[in-house]
Amino acid sequence: MGADGAPRFIVAQIGARRGYAVPDILDQAGLLERFYTDVCGDIGWGRQIARARCVPGLRSRLSRLAGRRLPGAIRGRTRTFAWPTCHHAWRAGRTRSDAAAAFREHLRFGDALGRAMTRAGYGSATHIYSMLGECASFLAEGHRRGLKVVSDVYILLSAEGLLAQERRDFPDWEPDVPDFAAIRRQVMGESVLLSRSDHFICPSRVVQDDLVTNFGIARERTSLVPYGVHPRWLSVEVQPARGRVLFVGEANLRKGIHYLAMAAERLRRQGEGREFRVAGHVTPRTAEQPVCRNLLFLGRLPRDRIHEEFAAADVFVLPSLAEGSAGVTYEALAAGVPVVTTPAAGSVVRDGIEGRVVPERDPVALADAIAEIVEDRDRRARMSVAARERARDYTWERYGERLVGVLRLLPSVSEASVSEPSAVHASLRCLQRKQTIDEPSISSDAYR
Repeated sequence: MGADGAPRFIVAQIGARRGYAVPDILDQAGLLERFYTDVCGDIGWGRQIARARCVPGLRSRLSRLAGRRLPGAIRGRTRTFAWPTCHHAWRAGRTRSDAAAAFREHLRFGDALGRAMTRAGYGSATHIYSMLGECASFLAEGHRRGLKVVSDVYILLSAEGLLAQERRDFPDWEPDVPDFAAIRRQVMGESVLLSRSDHFICPSRVVQDDLVTNFGIARERTSLVPYGVHPRWLSVEVQPARGRVLFVGEANLRKGIHYLAMAAERLRRQGEGREFRVAGHVTPRTAEQPVCRNLLFLGRLPRDRIHEEFAAADVFVLPSLAEGSAGVTYEALAAGVPVVTTPAAGSVVRDGIEGRVVPERDPVALADAIAEIVEDRDRRARMSVAARERARDYTWERYGERLVGVLRLLPSVSEASVSEPSAVHASLRCLQRKQTIDEPSISSDAYR
């Protein structure tokens, strides 16, 4: 425990998930011991690489790296790991065309990065905060030393199985993929996420229920902490175009694009004038499906264009089969757009209040819900007002309050059970002296 009796966390995270929100929130609450991640675009060796954005063939990747900017306050507590990350980048390039080999490399990288984190030490931490069991070797060793492991389960753990069945039912939509679960068992043996986590942070009831029902996790070892939305979405000036239906996200089977296409086909046959707009990546194989002829695929859009799409939408639709708690549903609510979605999307939408929640894999119910909102303008107006009011209770500030409230109540471990060489402390102090403060960038996974 810290001097004030509060837990001390090391956050282990690959990538810039939610704009480094978790380590920043823990730092503001005085709970962050260290932040370990692969690479950032504004500190250390990552900053030097990101400056080479003019390198042919690497411009887009280096631009994304440059966008990984840390909240200024946590820079001095952040450690990145050059060798395992660069080695992974080289190996990943060689395995990109082989899905099974690429997944094995992903697992190998997580293990190598975890071992590098272990060598960097655990400081005075009492807890590790993990993103879905990433860097498993670091979690396993920390757990062996007596630290408590808290895992953020940001997607339904049953997603792989659900998607495998969907690909069998719709074989022409997406290419076959390897058995990821079998590869994971072969490479890793145990599931560190399930066997070494002491507590699970769940963004939605559907994730929580999945852990309890399908993976045997005791409910008391889980906590429900819904995500949030940036307050800027609350100020979007909306001018909805009647009948405009918006989908934001990668147009794939997991997000239910095929059921949206079926619903659009049904409404077209009924003579309903609707415009279905899809913002996000789509493969030619999906876009060329005959049933998708009523969908207008916009491709990936920059953030300002996404704002414009929400501002003009009459209804937002996400018929997903497996999420954690889809960020785009929070953004739609904050923009005052009624939402039609499924339980599996893990949204905070209440059926009949801010929109409609319909069963997964039911294009008839999906079409009926869309038509109901578009045709009943008074109800649509009430839902729009209710949507923004709902979003006000789900900002990132409220997310941080909920998360910290849960974490402060977790059981801890005595500081005496964890130790490390003083050389590591000296290294961290040197790192702190070298780094400067900058403002955080706001990022979103809205259309991944």
